Amino acid sequence: MAENKQTTAKKSGGSLLDLLLGAPAPKKEKEPKKAEGDDGISQEEERTAEQLYEEGLQKVLDVVSPSALDVGVKSITIGDGTIARTFFAFNWPSQIHPNWMAQIVNYEAAMDISQFIYPSSSAAVMKMLKRKVTEMRSSINLRREKGLSRDPQLEAALEDAEQLRDMLARGFEKLFQLGFYITIYAESDEKLKKIQADIESILGGKLVLMKPADFQMEHAWNSTLPFCLDELEINRNMNTAPLSTAFPFSSSDLTSDQGVLYGINRHNESLVIFDRFKLPNANETVFATSGAGKSYAVKLEVIRYLMMDTDVYIIDPENEYTELANVMGGAVVPLSVQGNARINPFDLPKAISSSGDDEDSKPGQLLRSAVINLHGLFKLMIGDVGSEREATLDKAILDTYALKGITMETPDPGKMEPPTLHDLVDVLMTTEGGEEMAKILKKYTEGSFAGLFNQQTNVDVGSQLMVFQTRDLEESLRPMAIYIVLNFLWNEVRSSLKKRLVVIDEAWNIMQYEDSARFLYGLIKRARKYYLGITTITQDVEDFMRSPFGKPIVTNAAMQILLKQAPSAVDSLQKAFNLTEGERYLLLNASVGQGVFFAGRKHVAIQIVASPKEHEIITTNPEELAKREAEKREEAISDAVDTPDGVETPDLSDTTPTEQSDVEPKAEGRASPPEESATTTPSSAKDKPTKPKQEPQTDGLFEAPPDDEKSDDPDAKHPSEEELDSK
Repeated sequence: MAENKQTTAKKSGGSLLDLLLGAPAPKKEKEPKKAEGDDGISQEEERTAEQLYEEGLQKVLDVVSPSALDVGVKSITIGDGTIARTFFAFNWPSQIHPNWMAQIVNYEAAMDISQFIYPSSSAAVMKMLKRKVTEMRSSINLRREKGLSRDPQLEAALEDAEQLRDMLARGFEKLFQLGFYITIYAESDEKLKKIQADIESILGGKLVLMKPADFQMEHAWNSTLPFCLDELEINRNMNTAPLSTAFPFSSSDLTSDQGVLYGINRHNESLVIFDRFKLPNANETVFATSGAGKSYAVKLEVIRYLMMDTDVYIIDPENEYTELANVMGGAVVPLSVQGNARINPFDLPKAISSSGDDEDSKPGQLLRSAVINLHGLFKLMIGDVGSEREATLDKAILDTYALKGITMETPDPGKMEPPTLHDLVDVLMTTEGGEEMAKILKKYTEGSFAGLFNQQTNVDVGSQLMVFQTRDLEESLRPMAIYIVLNFLWNEVRSSLKKRLVVIDEAWNIMQYEDSARFLYGLIKRARKYYLGITTITQDVEDFMRSPFGKPIVTNAAMQILLKQAPSAVDSLQKAFNLTEGERYLLLNASVGQGVFFAGRKHVAIQIVASPKEHEIITTNPEELAKREAEKREEAISDAVDTPDGVETPDLSDTTPTEQSDVEPKAEGRASPPEESATTTPSSAKDKPTKPKQEPQTDGLFEAPPDDEKSDDPDAKHPSEEELDSK
């Protein structure tokens, strides 16, 4: 009978106890109907198979997760030996300033910072604040009735609550709850304790007090991982204003995927990587005082752009870029009256395209542009040219080109041989009203400045890096030479489309004259069209900005580097660049290589950095250069005086002191004693017994004679101090 009941229970799907107690038997789940065309696999089996397949795939979590975790009371040890410790904020000040997290965010240590912000209902908060205000007022009244002294903290809390109620009622503020957690990482307990002490000191100075989440390390660590899980739930009430000060991303960032390294962001120690050719234009201005590192920064930029297949042309007024050109395989073109380098100002560029769409490809356009540029050059050479003389000069220039078959109808004048300054002088001599200008220009064809500007060009621009030196030119010739070099480079730029940079060091040499400054401004405005970037460097900031073309040049440069500035120049820069008071203070107190880097609308404080090899190439520090030259001389001297292997030292035992002084090798790095310092042996000393010979003793730069050679004869001739100094 029992067996039958058990069988019945099994059939009904319940147990025997359920049947005895009269409990209803559980209903069987109906199997899902198979769809038409089904292969006989149920949905549950399909889900199981899909789950097993997903578990067998490699996920990102498998790659980034540690091999093991050792969760302790006060820390967590990750598989590779890294120790982690999490802290939470439990005390906040009544007032806190914006950007208070900057020191923590920029602290050089591995850490995770998480903030959990929970909005609160305004209606519930208002009701709670009403109750709190009533309680605090009652407490104050009771203390007053009992004759107790006033409680400043209670009164301050009442005032803050009343102010918050007013702000919430007007909709100016909202109430939130903030949870703030920090996890720090280190390789050892000692480093972890040091980081902990620094973090607690930084935040403690702002009255933000932290505690380690002991006995809750796993939950605390999970709260700082990017899972959006607040497992600690240690929160503090905050309204909108103080909560906004906890925004962590307060420092500017100028890091892009492409470009060259300019330096290190002093705000957050990130790299300043930028490509100036990605900006609206590739022009750049560099302002700094003497010795602030402006040439150093530009040389670094040149080296790094050379690696990006960029042609670089440098106008060097002080021969600072010669070592750079020699190391990087560039070409150096020394410009001087006695030199061999010649550049013809009448050169014409080749058209950049043969189609009629480009203005430069139209007949007469290249010649017209060259004539306009020559007007600016001759104003520098001749001086003030009135309107009548300017018309005469314009006709003479066109006639000079016509002598070589170049007219406004010539389709491609760049392929023809251009005239020279000597041809223009001949034309002016035969032109009415041009005799006086011809006499002035003869100084550059037959006078003391002849040879530099009146011959055909013999400079080849085939090198990727070219340095044009103008140091050996007379001061009055430098603006003209820079003008001609810029015009020569501009012709080369217009001949072919390629990424190029032109660096003009000490740009004030050309900015002090209105015509040459106008020419430079015209190049800077048109450079973007020809894939060209122009860099102007100057330390005469005030004079540069006072020029009528100074501010327009700065405005048309999408990138600026401002290094250490003089107090007299920083005010004009502050107006031109809209600098803040903090940036103004930074420029006044910056060290070498420190400043403000502008790229478009973004700007950061920068520290120029170079590798040791780059520093060796580009440094112009006189102390370092002198030390390097001294080391080279010492190496050369040591190589010259080294005794070759296998050479025997001569036996000097039987030689007289005088002979010994002639053959004995000199001490390295010391001067040999003069002949006058050898003492004469008196006749009375010859019969005395001789003492054993002693090694010579050195005193100062000269060798002292042996003791037996020292004479007591007062009449013996000894060299004076003046003779020793002269030797």
